[in-house]
Amino acid sequence: MPLSNNQKRGILLPPAVGYSLKILFSLCKTNNIPLNYYPRLLAIIVINLINLPFRTYERLVINPGFQSASIDEDPIFILGHWRSGTTHLHNLLCQDPQMGYTTTFQSVFPDTLFNKSGRFLFKNFTRLLIPGTRKGDNVALNPSYPQEEEFALGDKTPICFYYFWMFPQNIMNYYNSFVRFRDVASDELESWKMDYKLLIKKALKNTNRQRFLSKNPTNTARIKVLLDMFPKAKFIHIHRNPVEVFLSTRHFYEKMLPHLQLQSIAHEEFDRHILDIYKNLMNDFFEQKELIPPCNLIEFSFDELEENPESILENIYEELNLKGVENAKPMFRKYFKRMESYKKNKHTITKDLLQKVLHECDFSMKKLNYTIPQNIEILDA
Repeated sequence: MPLSNNQKRGILLPPAVGYSLKILFSLCKTNNIPLNYYPRLLAIIVINLINLPFRTYERLVINPGFQSASIDEDPIFILGHWRSGTTHLHNLLCQDPQMGYTTTFQSVFPDTLFNKSGRFLFKNFTRLLIPGTRKGDNVALNPSYPQEEEFALGDKTPICFYYFWMFPQNIMNYYNSFVRFRDVASDELESWKMDYKLLIKKALKNTNRQRFLSKNPTNTARIKVLLDMFPKAKFIHIHRNPVEVFLSTRHFYEKMLPHLQLQSIAHEEFDRHILDIYKNLMNDFFEQKELIPPCNLIEFSFDELEENPESILENIYEELNLKGVENAKPMFRKYFKRMESYKKNKHTITKDLLQKVLHECDFSMKKLNYTIPQNIEILDA
């Protein structure tokens, strides 16, 4: 009996399989990779080399046609820390037939998208390889499903926060360099912006839709740069109790990192990084959100979306002056029906760790009006 999508097992590999060789070798040169990760690195290099002629052709022959294309509708950017409900909201809004998005396949092979031979080979390879669900949260995976574009943004220009999946020891350096753009040369930043716009144009063509809908939590701290690129862009900020965010993020990384990393990191050290990234990301968001015109920003909690999804969706379309909500409602309801069987992970936390999280995230708890969540189990030790 064939496995259902939820039962299908597979293998995860870092998106470096679709990077330029220059980026891939630069990352390997500047990071320590222990010998036990060499087999994974070898698999990445072999797949990357097989992909080389296909992506080279697309970059030289196909991409120039997209460079001159226009982005007619202002993009919509979903903001929010990882594990705050951004994936659920993105998948939901993508049911609207006007919303274009980066697919999982495009996020890994952004320049093997319109080369027919390469697309046939690597899309089928991806479909065969990836598991049916993400190991961290049971979200369904498929090459055609919506995905974060951050995975693809470092494939040609060396600016990508998600390099940390391979090299977690460098996560704070990546945050400061590739989220805050500290010490990034102006020409590299301009190249990154061009790559981002190219990615959007190709995503719209690939999905045959009109308006790009981004779900990229890293962008939560990039508002100023996004507004430089798209002054009339619209933003949706979804937030969640910081204690739940910490526990869900921790669980997600514990499940996903072992399949993607090329170096190890101690659990205690990564717990520290999770809290540091949370504080930096949310503080950067609070500082920059005032740059967004009020008519182009809507904010709500994950709990509100779960409790009153149709009301929240109507508010999004009304507040951001978007058309098409009535046409999309039947698709939204079908999605709600499919999600009825989805079960969230349950979390526990020790009293000592809870106090640490509450202390570190106090600023956000107060700003977003959160208290200790009632749905987690608190252990003595």
